Amino acid sequence: MSDGARTVIEHFNEIVRPDGGSVELIAVEGETLRVAYSPGSNEECATCVISPTDLGDMLREALVMHDPGIKQVSVEARLD
Repeated sequence: MSDGARTVIEHFNEIVRPDGGSVELIAVEGETLRVAYSPGSNEECATCVISPTDLGDMLREALVMHDPGIKQVSVEARLD
């Protein structure tokens, strides 16, 4: 995995961590980044928790700048 993709995953992990969430790399397969996402929860602001779909969109946007070789993001939601 490139340093750019690693940086993006670490950044988003910091964003979701306050709500008890996590983003973990599963694999890079060609032009696709696969991640596991545990969204966490926020009782005071349920809409503040990023949905798996929105996370995928945001990761794709960030990767355009940090690792343009990755064209798609697959998010596997893990609801514990």
